Parts: sequence; structure tokens; C-alpha cells
Amino acid sequence: MPGNLKKIKQMPSLYQGVVNALKEAIIAGRYHSGEALPSEMELASQLGVSRPVVREALRALQSSGFVEIRRGIKGGAFVGDATRLGLGDNLADLIRLRRVTVAHLYQVRSHLEPEVCRLAALNASQEQLQKISEMLDEYRAADSDDQRVTLNARFHRLIARACGNPLYGLIMDSIMDFTEGFVRTIKPRGHLIHDDEEHVDILQALLARDAERAERLMRGHAESIDREMHSLEQTYLRIKDENAGV
Repeated sequence: MPGNLKKIKQMPSLYQGVVNALKEAIIAGRYHSGEALPSEMELASQLGVSRPVVREALRALQSSGFVEIRRGIKGGAFVGDATRLGLGDNLADLIRLRRVTVAHLYQVRSHLEPEVCRLAALNASQEQLQKISEMLDEYRAADSDDQRVTLNARFHRLIARACGNPLYGLIMDSIMDFTEGFVRTIKPRGHLIHDDEEHVDILQALLARDAERAERLMRGHAESIDREMHSLEQTYLRIKDENAGV
């Protein structure tokens, strides 16, 4: 039987505190897929909150796929199947649960992003290309790593939005949300997991409407990112687990 959960410290949203506590307990392996969580009354007592707060937190965890609510005599809150978690914010959770790896992410990205870049070379408007160019100027002028991380990710987001397929844009946003968080967590010094000039070369291919070159350059770019992220994956997981007190 897993040990009791710690009481929630006062924070702007008590229910979010309960969400965080239960997610961390599941990620740490204290509760396993298909296992019943303590009752609402027990959780409220352990965490020092009211039952309505626990109920709201369980609904939020259900919507994200972490928890399954079953009705009936044998009902209650059960740990969900982590392999069915949605993408979005849950990509980082899936990686921390060791159900998805950086290698899995690269396999998807290596097929997706070169095609996104090829389409952007064909479909991007002049206004969209101008925004990408201005973003790179802003990146060069950035005076903090935090700014550079944000702008680095925005480069990929802007290309995806310029490709002409909004679904690609949504998927790339999810991938870049995780990638941005990954880089902020490990805080690499002196560079941001790839050569900055790679973005410049990609932009030149987009401006020239050279779809084949844009696709080839983005494929190589994705490969260089994967090498760095793969080498830092265990560091990322260790830091995230330490920060969560796992």
C-alpha cells in the first residue's frame, strides 16, 4: 500500500496542488496503471483539502488521461493507461513516465518537420517569411538565454504555421512546448543544442522557395537536435525527478 500523500501547501489554486501531488505520485510509481487511488475522503484527509477540491482535481486528471473515473459499486478513481495520454502538455509527462523517449520523439519529428519545411517553402506568404526573418534578427539581438530559448522554438512554430496545414502547426506546437521545456530544464551553456547558423540556412531556402533544399536542411537540423537531446535525456529526467522530490 503506497504511503500517505503530503498535505498541500497553500497556493493560488488548491485543486492544482492536488493535481500536481497525484501526478507526481503516479510518475514516481506509487500508483500503477489500473490501480485504484484512495477514496475522495482519504485523499482529502491526506492532502489537507476539502472533498470538492479533490473532486475537481480528479476531473482535471481524467480530462488529461492520468485518471479514469469508474461508476458503480466497484467504482472510484483509477490510474489511467499512460500510453493513452494526449500529446500537448502531456508529452513531458509521458517522457517522465518512461513511456515515450527522446528517440520516439525524433522518429516522429524526422518524418514530420522536413515535410512541414518543404510545404512552407511552397506555401508561406511573404508576410509569414518576413516574420520568420524578423524573428531571427530578434534572436541575434537577444541578450539572455531565456529569450534565445523562446525565440529558437518560435522559429519552428512560425515555419509550421506557414506550411498551409493547421494540423501540422498544432503538432509542432506540442513538440516545441516539450523541447522548450527540455532546454530550460537542462540549461546548456554557450549554445542551444544546435548551431545557430542552421536556422539562417533554412530561412534562405524558404526565401528562395527551394522546397527540396528546405526539406533537406530541416532533416539535418532535426538530426543535430536529436543527437544533443538524446545525450542529455538522462540529465533531464534526473533534474525533473529531483525537482519533484521523486
